[in-house]
Amino acid sequence: MILNIFHVINTMETGEALTGLLLVYAATGSFGGYASARLYKLFGGQNIQKNAIVTSTVLSGSILLLFCLFNVASDAIGSSATDGRSVVEIMLLWGCILVSLTLSGARLGERASCIEVPTDTSDTVRPIPDSRWIKYKKFSVFVCGTICYGVLYVELHFLMTAIWFRGQTYLGLGYMLTVTLLATIVCAECTICVCYFQLNSEDHEWWWTAFWNGSSVGGYMAFYTFSYRFKQLELVGMYSNLAYYTSMSIATICIGIVFGSIGFLSCLWFTRTIYGAIDSDDDYPLAADDEDEEVVPLVSTYL
Repeated sequence: MILNIFHVINTMETGEALTGLLLVYAATGSFGGYASARLYKLFGGQNIQKNAIVTSTVLSGSILLLFCLFNVASDAIGSSATDGRSVVEIMLLWGCILVSLTLSGARLGERASCIEVPTDTSDTVRPIPDSRWIKYKKFSVFVCGTICYGVLYVELHFLMTAIWFRGQTYLGLGYMLTVTLLATIVCAECTICVCYFQLNSEDHEWWWTAFWNGSSVGGYMAFYTFSYRFKQLELVGMYSNLAYYTSMSIATICIGIVFGSIGFLSCLWFTRTIYGAIDSDDDYPLAADDEDEEVVPLVSTYL
């Protein structure tokens, strides 16, 4: 969107937007490798290279697999398929550029200092007490997804119409960028609020909850994809349905991972910020009869 706003690429040209998206994704592989290595070290990971390979292959490899299966199915039913040269170019872009840049970024992340936590931590596992939060924990996924998807719904409808209806043109990329930024802020706020209630209920395992709360937007988009197919579109033939479900599956997976990452990183910043303002030695003094016992502060188990 930013490249189109500054006229670096022209989305009105057939295939130029997709080509630009692939090139930008491959060129930013080093940033992904660096960030994944720093986070992997934060959670005590040791095999940085294996983490880098997983980072560069799981998402992109899954998308490439879906694309190849769609191409084979299209050729089998006699419809137009992507030529072999383009497939080879995409695989070279993935294997030679994306994977290499991700590994180089992971090497830099491995050499960088580990992200520091603001409180002393203990290896002692603190049990999570029973509370009403545990009962309604899964309900937070639907709440966060509903709020975030509500921000995107109108713009998503116009975008889907421009993509799947012939003769429709989408020109509101500046407005779409604004809506995307707004949805990012709303997702961060929702996941932080849920994280606060979770920590307040003495449930310190916030990381996967934060990710699923953010990625639930992808689930709502998957539901909208099926609804839009049967209410708005009249697709005829196997090829049209394959093209629709393949492309929308890729979009749904990517949006879910993006918003899940936003939720996780927002909660990571939130927990480091609030516990960075706490002096655990002053707030949790040892009692006279407990001087010989190891006391694990409650906040130390949150990170």
